Amino acid sequence: MLKKTLLLTFVLLAALGVGIFFSYTHIEGNLFNNRNAQWGILASVVVGLILGVARGLLKKKNEIKGELVTRHGLGSLISHWATAFGIFAAIYSGVMLGFFVMSGKSVWILPVFAKTQGAVTSALNAHYFAVLMILFGAFFFCADYVATRDWTLLIPNLQDVIQGFIGKYFLRRKWEKEEKYLSSQKSAAMPYFAIGLVILLSGAVKVAAHVWPITANVWGWATVIHDVFMVFIILYTLVHVGIVVVLGDWPAFRSWWTGTMSKNFVEHHHPVWFENLTTRTNKS
Repeated sequence: MLKKTLLLTFVLLAALGVGIFFSYTHIEGNLFNNRNAQWGILASVVVGLILGVARGLLKKKNEIKGELVTRHGLGSLISHWATAFGIFAAIYSGVMLGFFVMSGKSVWILPVFAKTQGAVTSALNAHYFAVLMILFGAFFFCADYVATRDWTLLIPNLQDVIQGFIGKYFLRRKWEKEEKYLSSQKSAAMPYFAIGLVILLSGAVKVAAHVWPITANVWGWATVIHDVFMVFIILYTLVHVGIVVVLGDWPAFRSWWTGTMSKNFVEHHHPVWFENLTTRTNKS
């Protein structure tokens, strides 16, 4: 699986890198204003949905193979890394364009590194390719999740939040009902999804302004919301990476490359999932 993951990441990074390279060297004009490019945004959503549904319906169950447990199939790695690389590229291009909040006059501004109109256009086009990658990965994941119909996989219940997150990490209380994803991971996923949804909807308004007449006031507030929540996603991503480092959750991190975890680790740290694996009820 590691070879497949490396090949996958190479393909994703190459596709994104080519788009960004051409944004700065060969493409003239704002792609968000280009009708063919606008169809590309819709295409990334449709392709993500179709492949996600197919993957959700056809995915294999997790298995215990000797001393290893399959945790992620190739589809999970596609949605994870496509979304992650897209977010990193969007952060880069967003920072180049600067963030601002407006209420009549500018309240605060982060530096705009794209100083010329050409630099702004190039950064916008790089943002376009980042959006394509994010939309593909996000809709692939959503369609896969719905088609799989395992709602408890990532949606936390009250026990996950109170006992599996607050109790375990802040009150140091024992918690042994860990599933494929830790209760803390499930609890942290929901705010991430909420922030991402706001960015998606506000970004959709901004893109729609290039297709249909939308008032400057609506566009302005969509930009404000988009920028503010993009700052949130930057901070949340830093926390996400920081938690892996601080808590030393390296087996989970490695599984996003190898697709597997050791049987011994799963048995001791994910006991509920291990029990499900022995009855072959869980999917990747």
